[in-house]
Amino acid sequence: MTIHHSPKQMNKQLNYKMTMKAKAITYLLSLGLAVCTNITLNAQEVKATGGSKEGKGGGSGEYKIGVQNSKDGKLTLNDFSGDLPIEGYSGTEIILVSSRGERTPDRAKGLKPVYADGTDNTGVGVSMEKNGNQVTLQCLLPITQSADYKIKVPDNFSIKVDNECGHSGDVTVSNVKGEVEVKNCGDIKVKNISGPLVLSTISGNIDLDFAEVSKERPVSIASISGEIDVTIPAKANVDVEMETISGGIYSDFDFNSDKKSMRRIGGNTIKGQLNGGGVDFKITNVSGNIYLRRKGT
Repeated sequence: MTIHHSPKQMNKQLNYKMTMKAKAITYLLSLGLAVCTNITLNAQEVKATGGSKEGKGGGSGEYKIGVQNSKDGKLTLNDFSGDLPIEGYSGTEIILVSSRGERTPDRAKGLKPVYADGTDNTGVGVSMEKNGNQVTLQCLLPITQSADYKIKVPDNFSIKVDNECGHSGDVTVSNVKGEVEVKNCGDIKVKNISGPLVLSTISGNIDLDFAEVSKERPVSIASISGEIDVTIPAKANVDVEMETISGGIYSDFDFNSDKKSMRRIGGNTIKGQLNGGGVDFKITNVSGNIYLRRKGT
């Protein structure tokens, strides 16, 4: 059976369809605007937190600690993953810069990371403790996560770095006047330092350049597997002891010889006084060569 509609009814149905279509279009446009607004707000939030001082939740960031640039200051760094450059300067702040590649998952918004070794009170995956002019920074990242950190420290401070082998990268220390103590499993590079020194690595090279050798405390440099290359001022007053089990000892200092070029010194153990002797200066290597160079005249 065929149903016939009057022109009035057909116009009414057409108007109804057009009205519903207009409402649908309006709804879709408003939904799209809401999505775009939400994306924009999220992008602004990431931009605001990613480079902030706190560095929220694993993004890049910078953290500063106010201190006095004095000889009683000490910075201790524990278990930092990746390469760790530490540079002395004439300021009065310890500046920790992180450029981590990870971001907090969306589901973790409103939550904070939990670590086994402490609480992240810096916002860059590091726990900070301060007692007067003594500061300790503990990297909290597990060995499955990596990060690049750079540190600037007042140049009169002493530095202590203690890295376990699961975390170690290369450690570089430069322009520091206080005592430097580094325990690492990778390379150690120290340049333009003048304080007492204790360096040790399990598997890595040690490259060391003294601005001057401290007369206050002994110097100890040790590697199990790697090359040790040390440069000291020509007029340094030291009692030298160098020992290697599997490797050679090379120097351009005068050890009972008139030759001035770098040469190998016979035997696996060498003891001698430079410029009348002075502070104990010991270099030990298990598997690798030792190089002792003079700087200046």
